[in-house]
Amino acid sequence: MLRQASRRNAAAIRAGRVTLIHAPVDQLPAALDGPFDAILAVNSLGFWPAAAERLAELRRRLAPGGRIAIASQPRCPGATAGTSRSAADEVENLLRSAGFTQMSTETLPLNPPVICVLAAAPGPDGVARAR
Repeated sequence: MLRQASRRNAAAIRAGRVTLIHAPVDQLPAALDGPFDAILAVNSLGFWPAAAERLAELRRRLAPGGRIAIASQPRCPGATAGTSRSAADEVENLLRSAGFTQMSTETLPLNPPVICVLAAAPGPDGVARAR
């Protein structure tokens, strides 16, 4: 994924507008304190150690109004649209408890559906500002 993202973002990387990082979520380098404008995680949240703590740390590293997107397609045997909706509810609750605001969920109608929960980091006054 890093190689593919590097190719797709080559011009922005050269211009210094994009930095791609490959690291375990619980071992992000201190030099990368941020602030970040955006964070994306796909089909990985379920593997994170102490996911709620990790999300709170990521929120602290986001700029006010910075966005996070957590996508997931449940792959357990017998997964259904209901399984995907339950996964979305769980992600929303984790993000909310980590201090994120402005939650919305998008669904891609695959089998089972893919959910993507979007949220924002609030500013110092508790309000997320558009970036």
